[in-house]
Amino acid sequence: MPLSPRLLKLKERLFTQDFISPKEWYFADADILTDDAVRAEPLIIRKAMMFACVSENLPIKIFEDELIVGVLNSGGPAVGTLMPRYATDEELAHARDYFMDQNSVWGHHPPDWELILTEGVIGVKKKINKKMAALLASDLPDQEKLALYRAMLISLDALCTLARRYAQSALRMSLLHPDPIRRRELYEISLVCSRVPEYPAQNFQEALQSLWFTYCLLASGAEHVPFGTADRYLYPFYKNDLESGQYDQSFLRDLLGSFLIKCNERVLIDPKMGESHTTFGTLSLGIKPNQHIEREQTGGALTGAYDQRLLTWRDDEDIHSDANYNYGQSVNNWLMNLILAGTGKDGTDATNALSYLFIELVHEMSLVMPTLAIRVSPQTPEEFLKHAARVLRYGQGEPAIYNDEIIIPGLLSIGIPPEDARSYSNDGCWEVLIPGKSYFTYSHVMNIQCVEWVLHRGKTLLKDGIREGLDTGDPCGFKDFEAFYAAYLRQVDNMLRYFYRRRIDSMYLTRMIAPDPLMSSLTHDCIEKGKDITEGGNRYTLHMMLFTGLANTVDSLAVIKKLVFEERTVSLETLIEATARNWQGYERLRAHIMHGVAKFGCDNDYTDSIASRVLNDFASSVQSLPGEDKSLMLMCGIGTFENYALLGRGVAASADGRMDREALAPNYSPVPGRDIQGPTAAMKSITKSNLNNYFGGCPLDLALLTSDYDGESGVERLVSLIRSFCALGGQILTITGCNVEDLKNAMEYPEQYQSLRVRMGGLSAYFVAMAPEQQQNIIKRFGQ
Repeated sequence: MPLSPRLLKLKERLFTQDFISPKEWYFADADILTDDAVRAEPLIIRKAMMFACVSENLPIKIFEDELIVGVLNSGGPAVGTLMPRYATDEELAHARDYFMDQNSVWGHHPPDWELILTEGVIGVKKKINKKMAALLASDLPDQEKLALYRAMLISLDALCTLARRYAQSALRMSLLHPDPIRRRELYEISLVCSRVPEYPAQNFQEALQSLWFTYCLLASGAEHVPFGTADRYLYPFYKNDLESGQYDQSFLRDLLGSFLIKCNERVLIDPKMGESHTTFGTLSLGIKPNQHIEREQTGGALTGAYDQRLLTWRDDEDIHSDANYNYGQSVNNWLMNLILAGTGKDGTDATNALSYLFIELVHEMSLVMPTLAIRVSPQTPEEFLKHAARVLRYGQGEPAIYNDEIIIPGLLSIGIPPEDARSYSNDGCWEVLIPGKSYFTYSHVMNIQCVEWVLHRGKTLLKDGIREGLDTGDPCGFKDFEAFYAAYLRQVDNMLRYFYRRRIDSMYLTRMIAPDPLMSSLTHDCIEKGKDITEGGNRYTLHMMLFTGLANTVDSLAVIKKLVFEERTVSLETLIEATARNWQGYERLRAHIMHGVAKFGCDNDYTDSIASRVLNDFASSVQSLPGEDKSLMLMCGIGTFENYALLGRGVAASADGRMDREALAPNYSPVPGRDIQGPTAAMKSITKSNLNNYFGGCPLDLALLTSDYDGESGVERLVSLIRSFCALGGQILTITGCNVEDLKNAMEYPEQYQSLRVRMGGLSAYFVAMAPEQQQNIIKRFGQ
């Protein structure tokens, strides 16, 4: 179905106005610490009062033609959030010692969206008041719990305040609007905003509006959250509207399209027009003062902060400079993931009409948010897969494919009950979690750096030879590959234990500066326990150990095993010297390594067996961690997200022929340009390993030529590819279908290719908004 006139106008506004205009920022100098009475309140109460301040003062804007209303007070995790100050100087100074501030909200996990839609604020407040009443009846009420409950109530009331302000504005506009059709629409909007989210949603428009208001206020507190299984919790409202005859399908389509437009209003095609409001504490989980090392001080894998992904372009520097190589990488990412279809709670297929409609509208309107994924099982309808395949061949890299047959059993294996396991969703990138019940974090375990540490006795070459790893002895003294491999495993195990210890130590640090009463009120068990989500009130606390740099690690080990220990044509001493010199003077050796040793991703049993071995050993090491905190559930994954260039920036030249600072291979994918046997061979390579332990997430990112999948026969071939991937035991698959000439032309004529989208590890991005070096990385995936 073609886009309606309304959606065409809204799309045009995005591309001709919103996407090319600097964004407005609110609350730069706002401060709620107005008097002694406010300063005397507990921190969590002041955080709630911050939400109240936002809801009372956020500008009210209703744009022409839109049916869902509400502006965001957020720029996404890559450019930060401005919020009113609620912490005192003393609290901020104390938090700074732990590398945290008001922006140290981790986000990533969705709340229980269904709760706000079906019970409304009034229903949630009823649960809170019941718990408060029980506490107050005791002789010595727990004051911390009472403060949390009070903060929850203030935060929920703030939601209603924001909605009422929009209700009044829409009503005023309706009285003055000259067009009777728009006048009626504005009046209906005012009625909707006067009901939700205070009361349960009664129809599709109310459900979408309630969802958006809640998202807007959560984002105002730097809480960047996914939408989870939106087709499931929204479908009853959509279905009832259709069956009752209250609205026709075209209007419901316009409603969903209007909602999706709201998700994209702060996107920038040219990131140079953006502002960065990130701070040292953005996305930080905190680090205790006695544990500070350089890696964390610059925003490392433990804290979740990301270096060099911000708006730092320098015209006076080379595109490969520290400022420019990763420029604007995540500027249009709000961690706003949404996952569709799959196995329902009862074990039957959950695909519905909204599963189709979300894909259709995001594609037709050329949007990048929310990032779409679908869950696939043997029960998934063939027509739904064809629907997804028709979109996937045209570039945007969405929807990503999730295999229920691997993920659900994996969740069951760590103790997640069947109903929750079947209800899994993804976080802001692609990691698997349980929506509305999880607090999720991860650590990048840089396996390729572990190989470097074996070669250089624990020294990190790009940090002036500082010893960050173990000294596992003189590598030239290793008699065989098994000795080298044992040293590599020692490095990996040491790094795993380091990150595990740091995660245990940082478990509840963010509570000291960034409690989250609004998110907690919509997260299962927080009300029941009387605990904020930042102190373990949620049901499942998940931490994923990410095998990072898989393909580079496997290819490096293959080179060492084959050339050094089997063929003995290259000495380990020579390889050490070559990597230390970034291959200068060793160009012939590098060429031989690049072309004379089989690479991962080409369906070669030699390298694929090494991949299987390192993955099995990594999973065994994770499973052997001591379990000091029984509430922490560990998972394995393989990933870089969109940060493969950033992560490679700190790693010296590696034995696979990679140069200093060169990007790593993305996620669980071959090194771009080395997968010369095509997508089927790549799929066979990655599925030779047992991925049952990697249910937390291990995406294969494929690049396919659109011309190879033309017509309905091409659609059927792509569906077969997806089915084969799942049948072989693959876990997550992303596909970027594109014409390489379009990519090259977009670099030269960006104004002609504004809607061209590609997959970036954990999100889809507008190609013209990426740094030149990253654009070249994408083109490499097509073997160009």
